Order: sequence, then structure tokens, then C-alpha cells
Amino acid sequence: MIIKMGDMINNIFEQEYKKLLLSTLEKGTLDINRTDVKTFKVFNKQININLTNGFPILTGKKIFFDKALSEFKWIFEGKTDLEYLHENKIFWWDEFAVDGKLGKVYGYQIKNFNGLFNQIEYVKNEITNNSRRAIITLWNPSDLKEQVLPCCYTQFNFVRIKNELNMTMHFRSSDLFLGLPYDIIVGALFLHTIAKDCSLKPVSLGINIADAHIYESHKDQVIEYNNLPIYDLPILHGNYDTYNIKNYKANKFIKADLVK
Repeated sequence: MIIKMGDMINNIFEQEYKKLLLSTLEKGTLDINRTDVKTFKVFNKQININLTNGFPILTGKKIFFDKALSEFKWIFEGKTDLEYLHENKIFWWDEFAVDGKLGKVYGYQIKNFNGLFNQIEYVKNEITNNSRRAIITLWNPSDLKEQVLPCCYTQFNFVRIKNELNMTMHFRSSDLFLGLPYDIIVGALFLHTIAKDCSLKPVSLGINIADAHIYESHKDQVIEYNNLPIYDLPILHGNYDTYNIKNYKANKFIKADLVK
């Protein structure tokens, strides 16, 4: 990894992310999958993120926070429609839609698991009672045939320690270069929001990925990104209705095609 001035500042999160990208390219197995594009694939990788050091958004390449925020709210509020996404200028889900529908994806599982269970309210109650059962599950085998794309992150596991709240976000599969940066933002917003609702301090976000991969078609972009400096992480301000990040400095946007 090229170390530049930006790397010497307080952005351990992105340094770890860069290491994960490089190790996946260098040590990953070039493997076939359900798509027509091979992946460099590794097993069981983790990133531990201290949210007190700043909000985990990449700075080495530009990430669109407003789009990640809108997708978070789409999921948190139990939505599954494309209309809400289109209103917020999010179109990547269109690639997966069948007849304009996505089926029982993330938001449905969180707010209507098995057609009747609100996991947000459940998990807040468990956290308030300092339970070790504060888990949101998004993997529902009975609904897989009614999802255009099975949930890539499958579990949020909350752990309360006194007045602090931590969360592990488990992925069955993660596209490291294109998808993971946005998914980490969604996870961080989940932790911030649940912590605020429970009057706790959000501290640590653990990312655990079973199948971590980089598409072969993204290799050049990964190398380009790795050669760019990184900067201080911004700070998240506001609450659910007003979330925003201050002092976000990033390099240019690096385009990479979505692999369907």
C-alpha cells in the first residue's frame, strides 16, 4: 500500500480497507460464480471500525453519502419499492428488478419478518434489557424465491457494554470495491440510529465477511484507488431526519460497472 500524507492521519478504517483490497488481489483465488465475471475470492475477513474516530466513509475515492443515506432510510423504514429510490436518484437496484419489483428484500425482512415481526422494535427492547439476543436477521430461507437478490448482509448483532453500543454486521458475500463502502455506511447509520433511540453511545462497528471478493473487471480501479492518498474521516451530525457529514474531503469518483 502506498503511504502518503493522508495515511498518517487518523483514518485507520481506510488503511484497513486498503489492506483488505490488496490482500484479496494478491492472495485471492480467481473463481467462477453465478455471474459471467470471475472474482478474486477470500474467506472470512474482518474490519473493525471505531466510530469515535469519525464516520466510516472512504476518502481515497468519492462516495455519495446522500445516496447511502437514502438507501439506509429505505431499508430502515421497511420499504422495498423502486419509486422511493428513484425519487432519491438511486438507480442501481433497477438492474435486479423483475417487472419493476424487488420482492421481500432488506426492508421487508427488517420490518415484516415472516409477514408479522418488526425486528427494529424487538432489538431496541433487547438492548434496553442488556440482552445478548439483540439480533436482527435478514436471511430468511422461506422468502428467497421471492427476492430478486438474496440479502448480502444477513445479520446485525448488537452488544451493549454499559452506556456504549456496538454492532457486528455479518455478510454472506461482499463486493469489496463497489458494494462494501456503501454497505458500511448503511451499517454505521443503523448503529448510530439504534444507539440514539436507546440513549447509548455508538462505539464499534465490526464487519465480518464470509465470501469477500473483487470482480476481475474492477482490478484496474482497485489499483488506481490504492495509489491515491486518504484523508481525515468526517463527523456525522444530526439525527435520523437531519443526518449529514461535515468536512468530507475525498479524491475523485472512480467508476466501476455493476456486475449483475
